[in-house]
Amino acid sequence: MLTALPDASSRLAALEREAAHQAALSAGDGRSWVSARDGVRPVVIVGAGQAGLVLARGLRRRGIDDVVVIDAAPAGSAGPWTTYARMHTLRTPKDIAWPTWGTPAVSPRAWFEAVHGTDAWESIEYFPTTAWQGFLQWYREVSDITVVPATRVTRLETTTADGPLDLHLDGPDGQWLLPAHHVVLATGIEGAGGRHVPALLEGLPAERVHHTHDEIDFASLAGLRVGVLGAGTGAFDNAATALEHGAASVDVHMRRSAMPQVSPYRWMEFAGLIENYGSFTDAQKWAFNVHLSAVDQPATQNALWRAHSFDTFRFLTGSPWQRVEWTGSDIAVTTPHGIHHYDVVFAATGIAADLARRPELATVASDAALWSDRLPPEDAAQNPGLAAFPYLGDDFGLVSRSAAGRSALSRIHMFNHGARLSQGMLSHQIPGLVGGATKLAAALSRRLFERDSTVLLTEYLAYDVPVGVHVGRRASAPIAVG
Repeated sequence: MLTALPDASSRLAALEREAAHQAALSAGDGRSWVSARDGVRPVVIVGAGQAGLVLARGLRRRGIDDVVVIDAAPAGSAGPWTTYARMHTLRTPKDIAWPTWGTPAVSPRAWFEAVHGTDAWESIEYFPTTAWQGFLQWYREVSDITVVPATRVTRLETTTADGPLDLHLDGPDGQWLLPAHHVVLATGIEGAGGRHVPALLEGLPAERVHHTHDEIDFASLAGLRVGVLGAGTGAFDNAATALEHGAASVDVHMRRSAMPQVSPYRWMEFAGLIENYGSFTDAQKWAFNVHLSAVDQPATQNALWRAHSFDTFRFLTGSPWQRVEWTGSDIAVTTPHGIHHYDVVFAATGIAADLARRPELATVASDAALWSDRLPPEDAAQNPGLAAFPYLGDDFGLVSRSAAGRSALSRIHMFNHGARLSQGMLSHQIPGLVGGATKLAAALSRRLFERDSTVLLTEYLAYDVPVGVHVGRRASAPIAVG
């Protein structure tokens, strides 16, 4: 059991002092040079999870202030770590690179060693999920990032090509409007669509079907038979959680004949790809992602061991669900190997890309280009799910179908799963933040500079503050002898 050191508080305080010292040494990129103009914020970040927080700190280090971060979750609960992330550890190796913006003391490892010690760090392979949530809360505090919690974007409207983006918000104090020049959607895996529940489950009683991203009352599953469609890591984590809460039995059904043994994600985790994926041609990006979908990746070893520790757990391969019926008392699932009966079923079937499903994008979705718009029809038909992803610019911005030139949509940046094809699978995830956040922060800085270039040039031409140069010998300088 991971426990904090007795002197963890004082160790953290020392780490925070060191972080401040390092920040002063590296000095960021200079003074603050962009802030709100006429009530329009330069950047609003929707989502206060790891991607949103890292980007907010990076923008500040570049002298971009007045960045607003909002999140739909209550204070301290941003991200999936207290909801559907039911794994005991992260799936990413502990020593992955992290964007520190010149301040190594705010890295995950520095925090972990301060709280739990170096011996504890050496003993783990993956970051414990609860510790990761603790790190992110500390990172927000030490970075002095104010988050507006429990606030949802109900609508995002464009005005003119260069005019503000209007975010209509709903929070604890009611509804309000927040204009921004750039909006970054750091909204995670569901940020470009929503949960995918196969059509064959639609006729079942609603209380008998759960997607693995749903809020689930696992205690209510005590004594029940549970069937899980899908065999990714989340399937095994949810199966184990159900069994830990007293479920009578859980079966995980996998369409494939065997669990994959190769994880392409491990190959991806190097700087060359993370930083330069965008340099692939569209054809290369498409081939990359079609292959990734075909080979997939295995569930993590810890998730497999956790589920298999129960005698009442079964893993059924070559077992797609061909038919699902409500019998009046239970759910009958037909597979190539027979009929299975369950009281409750889980859809561990991931997400679907569909911009129109997102409230914040519903008004602009029809004009946002998709990969299906840029692919030959035969390629799009090869994988319609991938073809439904948004086609993004090099700065993660949406691309307009209708505007030949500048479009307001280009100032809506998808720093979420929607960037999968255009900017790389890892761009917003832990392994890729060091590349993705750096790239997006630089792009936002460049575009804000372009917006303000006339004002900045005028300011420069008018600058006449004397530096106090005195011609002649220093008054207190000693007289040279010799």
